[in-house]
This record gives sequence, structure tokens and C-alpha cells, in this order.
Amino acid sequence: MFFFRRSNVKPPPRPSRAPSFALPKRHSPVLLKPSHQHDQLPFLRRSRFSALPHFRAYEDEPESLSLFIAILYVVDLFGIFPFLTLPSLLVRLGYFGLLLVLSIIFLQMYTSFLLSQCWTMAEYLDPSILQKRNYPYAALAELAYGPYVSLLVSVLLDLSIFAMAVPTIVMAAENLEAVVLRMSAGQYNISYCYWAIVVGLVICPLMWLGSPKHMRGLAIIAACVLIIIVGLLWYCLLDAPAIGAPFQGISMELPGFLTILSSYSILAFQFDIHPMLLTLQIDMKRKSQVSWAALVGIAITCSVAIVGAIIAAYKFGALIASNLLHSLPTSVPFYVMLILMSLQLCFSVTVASSAMFLQIENFFKLPESLSCKRILIRSCVLALEVLVAEFVPSFDTLMDVVGGTITGPLVFILPPLLYRRIRRMERVHQRIAAEASYGSLPLDLNYDPIELEMEPLLVAAKPHTTQGCWLRLVRLLHRLECDISCTMGVLIFGLLATFLSTYLNLFTLADLFKNNSPCLSNLTAH
Repeated sequence: MFFFRRSNVKPPPRPSRAPSFALPKRHSPVLLKPSHQHDQLPFLRRSRFSALPHFRAYEDEPESLSLFIAILYVVDLFGIFPFLTLPSLLVRLGYFGLLLVLSIIFLQMYTSFLLSQCWTMAEYLDPSILQKRNYPYAALAELAYGPYVSLLVSVLLDLSIFAMAVPTIVMAAENLEAVVLRMSAGQYNISYCYWAIVVGLVICPLMWLGSPKHMRGLAIIAACVLIIIVGLLWYCLLDAPAIGAPFQGISMELPGFLTILSSYSILAFQFDIHPMLLTLQIDMKRKSQVSWAALVGIAITCSVAIVGAIIAAYKFGALIASNLLHSLPTSVPFYVMLILMSLQLCFSVTVASSAMFLQIENFFKLPESLSCKRILIRSCVLALEVLVAEFVPSFDTLMDVVGGTITGPLVFILPPLLYRRIRRMERVHQRIAAEASYGSLPLDLNYDPIELEMEPLLVAAKPHTTQGCWLRLVRLLHRLECDISCTMGVLIFGLLATFLSTYLNLFTLADLFKNNSPCLSNLTAH
């Protein structure tokens, strides 16, 4: 048997006597499983579509977000701004204000649904778009309209997130300044210029976190803090003495056009979720549920804010201040609420800024793990935000500019445009795929898969039942293409509102730079 031994066969390795923790770790091999979803797709341009079978690597992937955590992110993203500024807005608009607020919020929900559907269709058309997960909004624009529109979307997105962070830092600093000033009865007055630096130092280590999937604990803590803030705010409102008769001074007349336009800008600023929506959708376990997360999050925030606004209008009437905190009396719960508000604003700006930082890091080709370059870039951007906050007179001066000019296109113009374009691309793609699959067979040009799926349901359902009426209504809306018609209506509204608010902001910019901040006044005095 010795003569028949193979010479090129290595002997089996002897078992090691070293402890288990000293041995090198063996990584399990990566299994590549083809997805045959795109087997029958035509060979179109790779930049637009993916025709080849798409291989995915199944390795130890990070845990995705659940629907509950996504709802918490949406609620944390809005923060406390709707609770403080919505009461004065409703009082200024009168009874027409409630209708305007609900209309703007409904449009926000609808456009967020359109944006999430755009990403779902884009994954079907081009699965390689998942490689652009760090800048999803710009990736959709590039797929639909090319690189120049993608660059415009990137600039608008970064400007929107940066400009929204500045009033947040200003308001957190003003709250801390009010705590020291009121607790000392005016004896100690530490300017918010110094408190803004303190707020920046608190936010800085939080900014080093990655995408939303790395901030679960932060989202849960911020939601708990927000619940305590709402409870303290309602307690302070109910405990405050009433001024005059209930709802005194609230007018039934239609407000002026400029008042409505300014209110639109403030509402667009306060209920903006679109810069963060796609980043949240990519990190979710079930991406189709992001629309429910946006719907539930906006509904919770809006309901709580409207209830607080009604209580404030009942107590103070038309004498309510633009910032609700200025109308509340001082007390121990009030001081605790101010401190918690500043903390929650730090959490809110951290969550809202992640989309901008991921886009910047993708430009510099940084890894997703924590590194010195990430710390340096995010700290420098935060320092710039604090520097700009030092020279802003107050947080409400930027709401009109940011909400009307920058946020408006991202919320009411781009989602309908992207949806209409990608929906048309999807139909063309399906038609070409069907022709490639059936070859020379004659195709039915009126073929509609949704109509085909609904036929057995309509036959099985009784005509006069609730299910039968609902199915017929859905089929009618599908035949009329109401989604395309609604997107056109939202698009026209967004274009008009953005143009008019931008035209109005051209005249208010002079007032913005005329009213110098205390920080600038102190600097010029010294």
C-alpha cells in the first residue's frame, strides 16, 4: 500500500492545542444566489436598466429598521417646532387656518407616498441603483432626467438640511438662555451666542453616527423625551391664567394673500420629511412600509400640535406670541420643559442631517464605518452651522426663506415630476419586456395586468356589497389614471407657491440682514 500513496496529497492538519480564542476566525463563504426577476427583461442600456440576472451577496448584513422605529424617526424629525409655532399661525389665519394646515399636511403625505413609489419603481428598472443608497434623491433625479438635474437636487437637498439645522440650533440656544435668565430673575444673562457653542458641542459626538439604522437608541430616547415635553407643555398651558374671553380676537374673515403665503412657507418648513424619507426607506426591513411610517408620524405630530394650538387659543386668544413659550408663565415644569426641548432639538438636528452627511461622504468616497475623516468632515459642517446661527436674529426669520424657496421644490415639485417620468419609463420597460418575451406573437396593445387581476375579484364579489363597490371604484380610478392627474395638480400648486413665495422673500431678505443679531452687535461693539 505504500507504493500506491499519492505524493501530491497533503497530510491532514494536526489539531491545534491552542485555546479557541487564539485561533484565527474562519469566515463563512459568501453564497451568490441569482435573482431571476430580470431574466426576461430586454438588453437595454446598463445606465438605465439592468437586464442581466442580479446577484446578491448574502452575508452578515446590518439589522434593518422596523416600522415602529421608522415612525419614531419621523416624529423625532419634526421635533418641537409644530408645537410652538402652530398656535400663533392658526390664530393669525383664523378659522381658515385649520383648513390650510390640513391641506398642506395632506399634500405632504401624498408627495411622500409618490417619492417612496419612485424608489420602488427605480429598483425594478435598475437594481444597480442600490449602490447609490447614500444619495437616493439625487439618484432618482439622475435616472429620470440626467446628471444635471441630479446635481440641482443635491444642491437643494444640502441647502435645505443645512438651513433647517440653523434655526434649530438658534432655538435650542434661546431656550437655555431663557432658563438662566428667568431662574435668576434677570440677574444673570448669558447670551445665546455662547449657548449656541454649547449646543454645538453637545450635537458634535451625536453627528458622528452613521445612517438611521445606527441611531435606534437615539430615536427611542428622543421619542421618550418628546412625550415628556408634550405632557409638560399641556400642563403649563392648562395651568396658565386665561387672558380675556375664550378664543378672543380670532377672526372669521379670510386672511390676506400675503399672510396665507407666509403661512404656507412656515408649514412647508415645519412638516418637511422628504430629504430624509428615502434614506429611511433604504434602511427599513420592508421598504414598502415607509409610506405608513410617514403617514402615522405626520398624523401623530399634527394631532398633538393642533390639540395644543386649540388649548392655547382658548387661553390666550389673539394675544398669543409667535413663539408659544413667550406666553407661558415661569414655573419649575416650565424650566424642565425648556431644558428637555433643547435636548430634543439636538436629537432632531442629528437625525435630519444624516442624509446630507451621507451624500458628502459619498463624494469624498469615505467608508461607512467610523473614521477620522468622517469625524473631521461632520465636525466642520457643524461648526459652520453654529457660525451661521450666531448671526441669525431669530429662528423664525429663516422659516419663510427656507420653507418657501428651498423646501417647496423638494416637497411639491420634484416628487410629482419624478413620479410621472419614472412611471412612464416603467410602462415602456414592461412593453419592451413583453415584446422580447413573446417574440413575433401579436400583442394586445390594450393589455393591462391590473385589469386582468381585478376581473376574478369583481366576478366573485356581489355588486351591491361594500367590497364590490370599492373594487369598482378602484377600477374606475385606475382607468381614469387619477394618479397622473393628481400629480399634475400638485405640480401646478408647487410651481405657483414656490414662485410667489420666492418673489415675496426677495423683499424680506433686506429685513433679515437689517436686524442684526446680538452676537454681531457685540462683536462690532468690541
